[in-house]
Amino acid sequence: MPSCQNLLESHADLASRMQSHLEAVVMGDLSAARHTFLRFAALLIAHSGSEDEILIPVFEQNGLESNGCSVAILQKEHAKLRRLLAAEQTRVFADDVALDAPTRIVWVESLHMLKEVLEHHDMRERAAFNPVLDQALGAEKAAALAQKASEREAEIEAAWLAENSV
Repeated sequence: MPSCQNLLESHADLASRMQSHLEAVVMGDLSAARHTFLRFAALLIAHSGSEDEILIPVFEQNGLESNGCSVAILQKEHAKLRRLLAAEQTRVFADDVALDAPTRIVWVESLHMLKEVLEHHDMRERAAFNPVLDQALGAEKAAALAQKASEREAEIEAAWLAENSV
């Protein structure tokens, strides 16, 4: 039976997509960097969006917040991830970009911050968000919530890719 813990599989996919983007940047392949960025960005927007729309309200309504995992903290991290993502998107899709060595260094350094925030957010959700939802809701309700969030994530990802593909 699916659970909210299963939604963390998107985090592994995000890490993999980030790695593909980094590899394309390091290799200096602008076309691949743009393609891999779009795949990464679509999933990050979709995953955080489904959490914002579906999971966080249930988390809040059930009084599951703790000092280390509150709605405010989760929302601030999502906002920071979106800001960093938008800055990266501006860099990746600039009209006059040349993926020479100095540019690659700047991009890798900027991606390091995004990667760190993602890793920190992943740890928070693994420790105090997803398992807490599963435990509080019970297997049946958690499975239904996870299914709804997963479907919404897929919808947001498809829509974002359709809107942002070049």
